[in-house]
Amino acid sequence: MLRSGRATWHEDLRLIVNRSGFDEETFFTFSYSPLRDDGGRIAGVLDISTETTQEVVNQRRLVTLGELHAALPTRFGDLRSFARPVVAVLGECADVARAVFYDVDGTRPALLLETGDPADDEERRLVARAFATHQREVVDGLVVKPLRDTSRGGIAGIVVLRAATGRPWDGDYARYLSVLASTIGAALRDAVRLRSTLDALRQRAQRSEQEAARVREVSLALQQAVLTAPPAPDHLELAAHYQPAALERDIGGDWYDAFVTRDGATTLVIGDVVGHDLTAAATMGQLRGLVRAIGYDSGEAPARVLERVDDAVRGLALGDSAIATVIVARIEQTEDERRLGVRTVRWSSAGHLPPLLVRANGSVDVLERRTDLPIGLCPGTPRHDHSVELRPDETLVLYTDGLVERRGHDLRADIAELARTLHGSHTLSVDEVVKTALARMLPGPGEDDVAIVALRTGPEERVPEGAPATPATSAATATTA
Repeated sequence: MLRSGRATWHEDLRLIVNRSGFDEETFFTFSYSPLRDDGGRIAGVLDISTETTQEVVNQRRLVTLGELHAALPTRFGDLRSFARPVVAVLGECADVARAVFYDVDGTRPALLLETGDPADDEERRLVARAFATHQREVVDGLVVKPLRDTSRGGIAGIVVLRAATGRPWDGDYARYLSVLASTIGAALRDAVRLRSTLDALRQRAQRSEQEAARVREVSLALQQAVLTAPPAPDHLELAAHYQPAALERDIGGDWYDAFVTRDGATTLVIGDVVGHDLTAAATMGQLRGLVRAIGYDSGEAPARVLERVDDAVRGLALGDSAIATVIVARIEQTEDERRLGVRTVRWSSAGHLPPLLVRANGSVDVLERRTDLPIGLCPGTPRHDHSVELRPDETLVLYTDGLVERRGHDLRADIAELARTLHGSHTLSVDEVVKTALARMLPGPGEDDVAIVALRTGPEERVPEGAPATPATSAATATTA
């Protein structure tokens, strides 16, 4: 100020002042202004000083408290990993001369991490007492805080905070160190509680995974047991495949079936039970058994077979889970058709996707006809049959929605995509038709399980009227994945 002649301002200057019998850290703000005589010369200095110690110290302590909150871990492996960032923050704190964590796993407290001054006899005595009583200890310049463990009971450790010698020990200083210790204790308690919660969730997830794996294993075993190889009737070639969903939780109730009825007609079945769990798989086994038994024994048209299945679902009280979309298709041949070398497929659809027919020239027809309600939804509802002629070397394909349905896609467009995929497949074997459909429609893991069954009519010699039929070679394949 004397050199420049201008007033100066110095804010929060740190001064060590011995005014209470010890060297005390203080802070002052100074203002120096020149006093000039009549000639403009500096004749004196006006000094105004204000002590700002309390404001500076309070602000400093708030900053440390904020840094401590930011450093406190919410997860930790052991007490040492929890204590390390705490000790790092407090080691830079001007109001903490010593910060230390004690481990209490043994029969006596053991030093774990420390910063600042070494321990003295008073600290060791207070730590031992806190270890025995689980109570906080506050004496001149020292706070000893047991850290409670709510998961096991008792305490997880002990934290010690010693005051710096540059500030007088008073109620504010004691409360400040107590707040720091309590903040550490609360954070450790919350972290322990979080760890316990996460451990419980992890164990629950493991149990859920084990249960899901068991359900999947049982479901697959059930499906493998019921999805038997198709028959090999004369002049017909059959192939079938079942593929479970990629996700364990999405194991479902899709099934296929093929059998020869009591009167010699070949019957194909494709079905999809509502749901994706063990219940769906068990219901699938029940419904498949009903359709097969009624279809085999009655020899009735597919619509009547499904009506009787509906009645059985209600009469046997199979419950609300026994809801499924199903197609029953019966391959028939009259004497006139036998002489012409053709057959008729008669089918009834209980809410299922339309069959596809690959013609002998490679074109594909989507057999969209009237669809009735799913099985089990409204027993007693009349059902309807549909029919189309099957010529030699034509392939009928039945499938479940897992083959075509894509989230966010139009289902009709997906079915049209399957029809395009099968276009020209008349040159393939019926087994290759099934494999082609799966490979092109499901290039990766499927979100839903899939069942598909295909039947191809073989060439037949036209039989003169009254002449006996001649047995022909046939083939059938079934695969599961």
